[in-house]
Amino acid sequence: MHPFDDSEIPLKPLKISSRQILLLNALDRYRNMRRAAAAMHTTQPTASQLLQQLESRLKVKLFDRLPRGMEPTLYGEVLIRYARSVNQDFEHAETEIAELAKGALGFVRIGSVMGAVPTALTRRLLDFKAAYPRVRISLDVGTSDTILPLLARGDLDLVIGRIPDGMDSQDFAIDFFDKPERMSLIARPGHPLSRKKKLRVADLLTQTWILHPIGSPMRLRVESALRLSLEPAFLDVVETTSLLATTSLIQASDMVSVVPFDVATHYANCGLVTIIPIDLPISMVNLGVITRKSKAPAPALIGLLGYLKSSRMSDAGDAGGD
Repeated sequence: MHPFDDSEIPLKPLKISSRQILLLNALDRYRNMRRAAAAMHTTQPTASQLLQQLESRLKVKLFDRLPRGMEPTLYGEVLIRYARSVNQDFEHAETEIAELAKGALGFVRIGSVMGAVPTALTRRLLDFKAAYPRVRISLDVGTSDTILPLLARGDLDLVIGRIPDGMDSQDFAIDFFDKPERMSLIARPGHPLSRKKKLRVADLLTQTWILHPIGSPMRLRVESALRLSLEPAFLDVVETTSLLATTSLIQASDMVSVVPFDVATHYANCGLVTIIPIDLPISMVNLGVITRKSKAPAPALIGLLGYLKSSRMSDAGDAGGD
């Protein structure tokens, strides 16, 4: 059999050394054996031998040697992805160990869509921190299409969100919230739409909208809802995922936006926005707590998941967002 024949991939567990992992990450970065070897503080022949040993063991070619560098094959891309994940896991382990040395009892990195933050997530985090004050929490708020890749790479430990259409979800485990979502149309206090007695979706056609960027779940569903009731038309849109930018623009103009009910209620109670009384036919997949199947949860994460997945979290079903 040819040494690079891909017809028989070994089924035995792959034994890969830490230096080979370092080499794969260096080749991913530099695409050049000489520069990769220098980054590892070794010689080019030694680095080449490490790669040859790995290719021989796998019986596949991991890199194409080109006149001006090296490019990973499909097999190389797979192995680089796992090598990158191992490297990131070690970096996070180093951070967590440093925190433990300072007296902490763990470190949990959370990603969440904005709709879960004002009520459900805030209450659960406060409960958890009261019980485990020495666990450090990091919270990253964004849209599902931006924070789920961070979970997949190992940069987050859990995500409260939804899996966008078309995203590979094989490595994700999701525990859905029970209640359906509620979304609200918001505008500045005193907005002309707030004075209309019988508001129709057609009345929204001429408005300037503040929406998430194209590709996000909420953007897709808001536009679909509008076009179910209207002839296809150009929508005047300002794109942002920033809630601060959204509320600032709304307060200074007649722009409108769609946000989760809990978010709308929070800002309306502060007098910053008004909720426009109209039901938009927006159907969104329920939110859930998303983790990676391939990564065993640390004790601190297990403890937090117990709070997030408890029956008390059912009130998060009212939260929306991407």
